[in-house]
Amino acid sequence: MAKKVNKNNFDIDFTFLHARNLIVVLFSVIMLVSCERQSPTWKQMDIAESLLNTKPDSALAILEGIPAFNVKGKETSARYALLKSMALDKNCIDTTTFDVLQPAIDYYIEHGSPDEQLRTYYYQGRIYQNKGDDDAAMQSFMRGKEYCQEATDTLIMANLMVAQGSIQYSIYKIDEFINNNLEAANLYKIIGRTDYEILSLANALDGSILNNDKSLTDSIMSIAQERVKQKPEFASVIVPYNLSYALKFGNKEEVIRILNYYESMKSINDVDRLDIAEAYCKIGDAPNAMRVLTSIPYTSKTRSSLKYMAILPRALELNGDFAGALQAYQDFSTTIDSIHMNIFSHDLLFSKERHEMEKLNLIETQKKDKVIWLSLCITCVLLIFISYIYYRYKLGLAKIKLDDKEKIRLQLEQENLKRENENLELERHNAILEKQAAELECERQSLTADNLRLKIEQLENESEALKEVLERQKDLAKPVEDAIKIRIEMLNGLLASRITDNTSYAEPYRTWKDQVIQDKDEFMNTTRLAFKASHPKFIKYLEQHGLTESEINYVCLYAIGLRGKEVGEYMQLKRHYHISSDVRKKLGINEHQTNIGIYIRKLMKQL
Repeated sequence: MAKKVNKNNFDIDFTFLHARNLIVVLFSVIMLVSCERQSPTWKQMDIAESLLNTKPDSALAILEGIPAFNVKGKETSARYALLKSMALDKNCIDTTTFDVLQPAIDYYIEHGSPDEQLRTYYYQGRIYQNKGDDDAAMQSFMRGKEYCQEATDTLIMANLMVAQGSIQYSIYKIDEFINNNLEAANLYKIIGRTDYEILSLANALDGSILNNDKSLTDSIMSIAQERVKQKPEFASVIVPYNLSYALKFGNKEEVIRILNYYESMKSINDVDRLDIAEAYCKIGDAPNAMRVLTSIPYTSKTRSSLKYMAILPRALELNGDFAGALQAYQDFSTTIDSIHMNIFSHDLLFSKERHEMEKLNLIETQKKDKVIWLSLCITCVLLIFISYIYYRYKLGLAKIKLDDKEKIRLQLEQENLKRENENLELERHNAILEKQAAELECERQSLTADNLRLKIEQLENESEALKEVLERQKDLAKPVEDAIKIRIEMLNGLLASRITDNTSYAEPYRTWKDQVIQDKDEFMNTTRLAFKASHPKFIKYLEQHGLTESEINYVCLYAIGLRGKEVGEYMQLKRHYHISSDVRKKLGINEHQTNIGIYIRKLMKQL
């Protein structure tokens, strides 16, 4: 016989197997990641990362010492690429390709932590800057800035602000340039990098002077001077802005005092020379202004700067060279127009607005995605709910069917039980009937036995009566005597067979019976003669009522115990009913009053 499978147990086993496989897969992934992070290559990268800010050259050496075949897996390759890009940048090795950083971009943009994404976008922007693609660089910096709220790498955040500010300065977004540098200075202060903080304050100071914002300039200057007191070696970073401050907000005496300070210096850089030339122009000292300007080498980049082109026309004009001043001014206008056209052509002025639009589009897309996902989730929940309701409905129907089947089964069982009870009752009743039948049979047998005893007793009595008749009446007619003797002989044989239960004694009786049956008239005559000898009063009563000999023979058949139907069958006479009617009339028996056989036997006993 096939073993029955339990479906519920099968479902539970299948679910358990599926969950177990999922756990095995997750455990395998965790073990692989754990093993990967415990590898020697990963440990070497940990050491290199710890040296990046203090000994960047050692960090770069460690990274370059890792064999390429040991850098396996997307996460390991991404970390190696990012660390090497950071090491190259901190060692002032500018790169213009993404060969090194690309694995980090491919992995961290989608799967990185906020710090990893911030670093990746920052160094991506630095490479774009090195390539001269300020537009793409600004886009990378703005994307990276979105992770500043979640990231923990404060140094990279500040560096990103400074890099972004440098691009903003080039496109004359001075306010944003100032804000970025002030924010960067605050971040540098938090991590204790006073050197970087002073540089950022100097940038902010430069921007505030350009914006002619004295209040902001004074505030930044006071902060910068406090920092210089802590780090006197960085005083040279702030000192040049004293002249710029005096040129914007000071009087002629302050400008002359600062110029005297610069004239005492043995070495002055080209950028500071421009501030000195501007100061001489402000106090009207044209010869010194031209002297300082002409002292700048022709090979210096300062000569091609806008600031140089802006100061030169004024210096030439003060010296009376109006034609040269006009030409210099035209060159300045042409250059600045070219720069403006370049800025607009690269769309840098609108990079922030474009980025904001992209953010809005992204936010809108995310909202739509959320709506779509929410709709899908609601749909899935509804489907699950509907499926559950349908399942419950089907389960309810199945239960109803099972209940109906169970009811039918119970009804059948009740009917079967009822039938069994009925059968048991019937059997009990049959047993009672059988018992009653047995009792009746016993009674019948008892009655039969009693009847047999009575008949035997009657036969004995009749036999004794006939014997007594023979002994008492010696003068009986020969036919009567012979009939009595024959009957006595037959009665003795019949009694012997009943008493001894031996059929051989009844053989003469059967022979006589067959003869009697064959000769009905003889039997009836002998019966009448026997009754005449044994019951003479009975025969005399019949004769007195006018019954003929044949009618007396007919009545004697009733006397020996035959019933009307049996008399008719024995006699086989069509006039049987006529004889019966004549006998009734002669004896005065009403046809519907009583049974003639009962009447005759009762009459015979009475007489």
